[in-house]
Amino acid sequence: MKPKVLIVGTFHFGGSADYIQVETDNLLSEKRQGEIIEVVGRLAKFNPTKIAVEYVKENEEALNEEYQNFLKGTYELKVNEIDQIGFRLAKEMGHQKVHSIDWMGDVGSRSIDEVMDWAKDNQIELYKLITENYIPQLLTDFNGPLIETLKKLNQKERMLADHRLYMNLARIGEGTDYVGIDWLRWWYQRNLIIYHNLLKLIDKTDERILLIIGTGHLYLVRQFLAESGLVEIEEVENYLDSK
Repeated sequence: MKPKVLIVGTFHFGGSADYIQVETDNLLSEKRQGEIIEVVGRLAKFNPTKIAVEYVKENEEALNEEYQNFLKGTYELKVNEIDQIGFRLAKEMGHQKVHSIDWMGDVGSRSIDEVMDWAKDNQIELYKLITENYIPQLLTDFNGPLIETLKKLNQKERMLADHRLYMNLARIGEGTDYVGIDWLRWWYQRNLIIYHNLLKLIDKTDERILLIIGTGHLYLVRQFLAESGLVEIEEVENYLDSK
């Protein structure tokens, strides 16, 4: 028996510093709160033994202070997927903590914004291909029913489209100035560290780990886990479709 991992790819409920931004309606509305609670109920059927979230590992203690206050009823959930889904699900499962697996250290010298600015000034055709072809493929109606939105975001075709965007970022540069790769090596290291930290959570063969993470990470984290041969990846659609 291999430990099981369920990866829930999501948009960032409260926005982020990501290059691709999404707009949503009020996730604190009665309708949206009901949808979030429905998602939590369906994910609970996976029966996770641990819940991991996209939060910097060295800040895990502070995150769990908030979670403990939530359990005590003295903490108001913020508008982000960690609180709205992660905290609620962890409470429903009776967990005493949530697990941080992200890393945001320094590698390379260029940010994604600097890479795209360089492409706009020096490789305009590739810049247009990325901004007019690949990025629009990743934009969806984030104001539709939450369960349907999450199902779309976790489709294999969508993951591949996301990965191809990064593969085109790798083409940005001139001569031996590998502009896009300067940022991508940070991106790959970040996802490898997420993979590393996730595997560190496995203490037993019947472990069932649920990871809540931004959709941009799905392709690589799934690839690393699958190629490791150490875990069995379950499909989130099977749980989002359940009632």
